[in-house]
Amino acid sequence: MPRSVRVRNLAKSLNISDTELLVWLAENAPAADARHPADFLPAEIAERAQQALGRPPPPAPAPEPVERRCAECMRLPAKAGVRVTPADTDAVCDMCGSSANKRAALAMIGAFRARGLRRLLVVGGGPGTAEDLRQLLSGEVDIRIVDGEGHRNAAKADADLRWADVVAVWSSTILSHKVSKLYTDQRALFRGKLVTVPRRGVAALCLAVTEKVSAPAG
Repeated sequence: MPRSVRVRNLAKSLNISDTELLVWLAENAPAADARHPADFLPAEIAERAQQALGRPPPPAPAPEPVERRCAECMRLPAKAGVRVTPADTDAVCDMCGSSANKRAALAMIGAFRARGLRRLLVVGGGPGTAEDLRQLLSGEVDIRIVDGEGHRNAAKADADLRWADVVAVWSSTILSHKVSKLYTDQRALFRGKLVTVPRRGVAALCLAVTEKVSAPAG
């Protein structure tokens, strides 16, 4: 025979008062026998009360987001509310996807953000690296890329230099002397912005710019 349920225990489990439950029982439950309604009631009546009066439990707190990072990305700032843990040696980093290019771009974005900078001018580089840079920096750093073999004059170069927060002259890529000279000839005026990148590759460029931005002024 099903075990009866004490009304006050049922009311407590529903987080309502005994009175609220007794009123509901008086209106909805079949007539009880000689027992007082505050004593015991059949299990099927308790189940009906649970369904009719039950209040849904509060939602469980969302699990804390966890970001697993490689050793290099562990040095980068974490997002608010995210717990950062070291990734296993054979696991893909949640932040950079284990991509050296993305990791270097993230470091550069962080350096720009820390200095309140936004605009990067790259002089040189091929079509492939230009597209990679635009994708990696999209939404974070405004970037202009000067074709190393294109036509540029002194007026356009001067406008570029004044627009940019940092000017990276990518000397190891396809870059004609007549184009680079338009920018490096103004080194005295824009020394604080100019950085020469002697190595190929997106990661090399981002790291050189990061070092330039992070270096103490002087």
